[in-house]
Amino acid sequence: MKKIFLILTLIVMTFGLSGCIKINNNGGENTNNGGGTQVGDELTQDELTKIAKCLTEKGTKMYGAVWCTHCTAQKKAFGDAFQYVNYTECDPGTDVEGAKKCLADEIKAYPTWQFSDGSRRTGEIPPTELAELEGCL
Repeated sequence: MKKIFLILTLIVMTFGLSGCIKINNNGGENTNNGGGTQVGDELTQDELTKIAKCLTEKGTKMYGAVWCTHCTAQKKAFGDAFQYVNYTECDPGTDVEGAKKCLADEIKAYPTWQFSDGSRRTGEIPPTELAELEGCL
């Protein structure tokens, strides 16, 4: 059992680390504004809460890992409203069941957003852009 857990941990961490590296070097696909200002700063907490709740109602999911800096920035963009986002933790040291789900769902980079139509995007995405993509504005 320990051997299986160790293998699962190594696989998830390998994919996760390469995912964060991929996000940093993806030729401009990352929507992080790079200027040190968090995405979402222009919205009130009430607006962020409405967006987060709408995303969850639509079936939007975020996959991430506790050690991923892009995931941390994405969570901060929502502030306290992040509690309403449908989030799956992929780090097996933090959430074994979540890590199994990430493997089963073939998550290869963090953060990964999966939308109601089944499409996916990786990287930090401003809450307003997420809302536009899912018709929450």
